[in-house]
Amino acid sequence: MRIPLIWRPAPTVQQAPAEIPEPVGQLDLAPTFCQIAGLPIPEWMQGQPLLSVRGSSRERVITEWDSQFAQIGLHLRTIYREGFICTVYEPTTRDLGFDLARVYQAFGIDRPLPDIRYAGTEGELYNVQEDPLQWRNLWNDAGYARLKSDLVADLYDHLPKPRDPRLQVEAPA
Repeated sequence: MRIPLIWRPAPTVQQAPAEIPEPVGQLDLAPTFCQIAGLPIPEWMQGQPLLSVRGSSRERVITEWDSQFAQIGLHLRTIYREGFICTVYEPTTRDLGFDLARVYQAFGIDRPLPDIRYAGTEGELYNVQEDPLQWRNLWNDAGYARLKSDLVADLYDHLPKPRDPRLQVEAPA
């Protein structure tokens, strides 16, 4: 989930290149491009332009990922805060997304559909400072239980409201 980004502002932006120590997310890219192009940033965009993030004292970045296939039903919610990445695996669903069987049929795939199931108690927790490659999952480490609980509560306290009505997946991406 950690994606390095090197961006050198165009001279027309009149912004010196700099490192941004605050957490940033992929949602920050679209508002950044709007700002560079001199376009208004739509109200529905959730990120902030990178040029305004530096020095903002932003505490966290939240990322959501939902499988586009109904049979997979994977829903991840992640928070990055204070050098820790915490991902919650929400309960598996089977009614949201595109029918993976149609993809299998279209490509002549003859194998069973995946059977991935999560109860909503699983997750991942990494100390990015000590473990930058995220090899050691601290989710079940009793020494991190309080921090995990705090991060999960912070995540759900700041999670954006879901779109209502929910957009339907009409075809796989």
